Amino acid sequence: MSGIGILDRHVALFSGSLRTVLRRESDRRRCADSPYAWLFQPYMGDELVALACYETPMASSSVISVAAVVLSQQQVRTSRAFVATLGRADQPDSASLRRHHMLCQAGEVTDPSSDSLSALVEFIGNRPIVGWQLTQRIGALNTLLRQRLSFALPNAQVDVAKLHQRQLRRLRPVLEAPNTFAQALACWQVPTIGGQSVLGEATSSALLYMRLQRIMAEQHSDE
Repeated sequence: MSGIGILDRHVALFSGSLRTVLRRESDRRRCADSPYAWLFQPYMGDELVALACYETPMASSSVISVAAVVLSQQQVRTSRAFVATLGRADQPDSASLRRHHMLCQAGEVTDPSSDSLSALVEFIGNRPIVGWQLTQRIGALNTLLRQRLSFALPNAQVDVAKLHQRQLRRLRPVLEAPNTFAQALACWQVPTIGGQSVLGEATSSALLYMRLQRIMAEQHSDE
């Protein structure tokens, strides 16, 4: 399935608010003559990127762990992954920071320089992004990107949480959709990969997305 097909199918899920659309257009114009202009071009391929972010507020500044994994309609390419923890490298070794490291398993904290953020956005490219509760999860990351690169992630986005809720309402309209990520994975019999690590969440989000895609395709073929 082409990237265009993916986006057409999920237009109601990633269109976002008018404010978001206008902000992306403003970013696109601002970056028109920059090395990042290609990130705002429509994607014509068949890959996506599953993205997971986890933020821990600290006394001086937040620490953000992020993982991105490439997937297609057939497989999750765990060999193609980006994992980093961004924040002030001189953070005190507090209990909050130790807990963050334990949960995310994303390496030591590195300064969110323009170079490190450029590596992330170039890894993602202009491919659509999928993930659990994307708007909430990537808010802090987008703030960093705006501070250092002058734009937020411009990619089309599919919120797997909304996709899960929509599909469950269609199949079982009298039941309330489970709200947590773990409950959604169990609902669709998707394995939890890598425990609670940020890379594990990105990989499991990709698998959940693929599972829901197969269900949607089966429903479409029956109609």
